[in-house]
Amino acid sequence: MSKSDKTNKSDRSVIYESGFTGHRSEYIAHLMRFINSQPELHGKFVFVLNEQIRELIGELSTSPSYCIKFLKLNKEHKNSITRSFWEWQLIAEVIKKQKSIYEIIFMEIDPYLALLCTNRFKKFDLSVKGILFQPYIHFKEVKERDFSIFKQFLKNYIFQKLSILLNSNIKKLFVLNDKRTVDIMNKRIKHVFFNLPDPIVNDIKNVDSNILKNVADKYAIKNFKKNLLLFGSIDYRKNLINIINSIKLLPIEVKKDVHLIVAGKFSTEVREKYLKHIDTNKDEISIAYNDSFVNGAEREPLFQSCDLVLMPYINFYSASSVLGHAISHNKNVIVSKKGLIGRIVKEHNLGIAVDPLNAEEIKEAISKLLSDAKEFRYDCSMLIEEYSPHSFSKAILLN
Repeated sequence: MSKSDKTNKSDRSVIYESGFTGHRSEYIAHLMRFINSQPELHGKFVFVLNEQIRELIGELSTSPSYCIKFLKLNKEHKNSITRSFWEWQLIAEVIKKQKSIYEIIFMEIDPYLALLCTNRFKKFDLSVKGILFQPYIHFKEVKERDFSIFKQFLKNYIFQKLSILLNSNIKKLFVLNDKRTVDIMNKRIKHVFFNLPDPIVNDIKNVDSNILKNVADKYAIKNFKKNLLLFGSIDYRKNLINIINSIKLLPIEVKKDVHLIVAGKFSTEVREKYLKHIDTNKDEISIAYNDSFVNGAEREPLFQSCDLVLMPYINFYSASSVLGHAISHNKNVIVSKKGLIGRIVKEHNLGIAVDPLNAEEIKEAISKLLSDAKEFRYDCSMLIEEYSPHSFSKAILLN
């Protein structure tokens, strides 16, 4: 039994994370390191996590400073609401056994807003905090008259407003990197929204030469090439087809020096379509991909070796940890002009914002950033200080 299991205080919190890909393991690792560094927080937190995150957090899973309960969350569900109700049964069992729990922190609260309004949740009388990834305001800012966007806006508005009105125990909803949205939502709904710095890690290490070589070989990275990186879970939002089409539009003398790196696991709904498009165009442009999850050891040399990070995402209006990795390596980015990331990039001159559906615009942005890199140089030190993992963890864990 760990030190945390023996603790019986009335101020313990559950931290819940149902996912494991992308930023999820990174966020959990930040919180764990912060708790380890603060003796007064030892024994006060119970992490309830997807079992698949275990290997991604490594030795942090053995710390005596907190308790961890891993759950098997591989059951298929019709929608996020039915899934949240099923997950709550598992979480509730942990809470009953742990006792002395007064608070739950959802690392992604969006899918659980309907749950928070139900008696099955409210009977536990838990104080609630969580990260809100899709505030309704982000969809309202999209100018195109698209019914699917309006439907998403309306759905998010209803769930976000009603959950807060129907559960007075919702104390803090964090919105990543967006003080403007926080101010608007506090005025229109209730003062429970807080800005949260999406963490940028400032611990870039010298990559082991063997790892660097292995990654270079795996992704066919050459120093004399202009390496463009598309990183993360490769789904339809990553916009791979338009990216490939935009590279095809480059002048021949530029195109022959460009190498596209696609690093991340392909989602099932796009795998066949994307791989076919890669195969169709592999003779015209240089492309390398690896259809598997990218761990931290591979991620660092990928960002270190690339010249440009591609983020012209489709239907994506919130924050992304990929931007943080790009900033920590002082890399320029190409992003969608729609949504939060576009605003951040313009404000800090981190790169160029484009229409993600316009291959010509993406092509022009690639050309400009590769030829006029000096114009888009920026100092990442101030951003790293403001968006530190310490600030992120402190905001979430301390009242």
